Amino acid sequence: MAALVTGLLSPLAALFYGLPGVIVGAIAVFLGLRARRRIKRSNGALGGGGMALAGWLLGVVGIVAGTLWFLFLYALFQAGG
Repeated sequence: MAALVTGLLSPLAALFYGLPGVIVGAIAVFLGLRARRRIKRSNGALGGGGMALAGWLLGVVGIVAGTLWFLFLYALFQAGG
């Protein structure tokens, strides 16, 4: 659940200069991978693999979007100054 929530927040956080999206996205990726590993080790006792995967994927999207947005803003700043 935590991976999904942080994964959902990461693209939104990427709108603010990009770097918060990268940080929150990295947290979502970490939590998603950790949850998937625990779910696989439980041999079916734990559920939520889909939510962990969705959080992981959204975290990756947040990292990519945040990086691209930061690079765009940096290039814009360099071109203007």
